[in-house]
Amino acid sequence: MRRRLPLALSTAAALALAACSSGMPDLDSRLTEASRNAPYPELVPLGPLLAQVDALLPRSAAAEGQSLESRAADLRRRAAQLRRMSIS
Repeated sequence: MRRRLPLALSTAAALALAACSSGMPDLDSRLTEASRNAPYPELVPLGPLLAQVDALLPRSAAAEGQSLESRAADLRRRAAQLRRMSIS
């Protein structure tokens, strides 16, 4: 019984919060007349789009790692400079 009480209370709290929402925003009022009268976009087959994605060359992990290492070294160098500065 004691284990069910927190679950019941949290469920009741979640339902109470959900009941307080104002609902969905009024998106229809944001549409212009031109967009309301525009035709639906043309549907395209998915196959050619996926082929284009497969044709992209993957980025080299080695180059990305070197770039991150050089950035980290630069940040360490700048931090060391800041530590050496006198604040007074």
